[in-house]
Amino acid sequence: MHIKVLTNVRADSFFLDLWVRHYGSIFGRENLHVMLDGDDWTPGCDLAGVNLHVVTDVPHARALRDNFISAWQSSFARQLLSNGTKVVLRIDVDEFVAIDPQAGFSLIEFLERMGPRAMFAALGIDVIEGPGDSPLALSRPILAQRHNAIVTHEFSKLVAVRRPPRWFSGFHRGYKVPVRIAPGLLLFHLALFDRRIAAQRVAERAAIGLHHSEAAHLNRRLNRFAAVEGPTPLAFDDVAERARAQIMAPGPEGALPRPMPITDGNTTRGYLVRLPERMAGLLPPVS
Repeated sequence: MHIKVLTNVRADSFFLDLWVRHYGSIFGRENLHVMLDGDDWTPGCDLAGVNLHVVTDVPHARALRDNFISAWQSSFARQLLSNGTKVVLRIDVDEFVAIDPQAGFSLIEFLERMGPRAMFAALGIDVIEGPGDSPLALSRPILAQRHNAIVTHEFSKLVAVRRPPRWFSGFHRGYKVPVRIAPGLLLFHLALFDRRIAAQRVAERAAIGLHHSEAAHLNRRLNRFAAVEGPTPLAFDDVAERARAQIMAPGPEGALPRPMPITDGNTTRGYLVRLPERMAGLLPPVS
């Protein structure tokens, strides 16, 4: 297969296990490349067959760390593309790219049909545990149990590339790459899909040491659960295309392309929605 999948991770065995199981089942573990941030921790999950790249000189301050990782993975993606890889799919360890079932094609089919210099973003969907959600049943698919999400420009990232990329810090966009969100291509961000897991994840990373800038970022995220407690969720299908159009809208004249904010959302971050039942099986169970 000429599709390679990249991520990076530090002290996050929970999502690394989920990421490997999800993408390994689609593309094969031999096509996964995981950048391990530091040699001061040991992943507590099965990584048999996965390509591991231990990088020991990653800065700890958040801004420097993000810049370093985006530069490292941009360089690695360029290397893969120059050595015969057709498509590079790059996603954070808590992000899961999938195709809307109503699109009529699979993720592999979409990637294999990409034009020779195509670069696509996915529609960002931040899945957040809501006040009425039950405790997770570990054996059931995640999206069969979590239906509240915010459609937002924040996670509408450049994920699929067929020409050498230069990602900006955080991988939200590429240098001089127009924002093109492919119809049906979705990115589910799962950092907040469960309150207990979110707190455990912060604790796991803190146990090996966090720079104060990274700790502040993670703790600010925990405040986002409140966003799903007020507004009435909209139907995803009623706002998805409007969200896509707004995120792809041109930015200020002379500015580099970037995902633009949703201006008429029912939250400050975008549209709080209820995900349709057809998406229930898109992501795997927790275990």
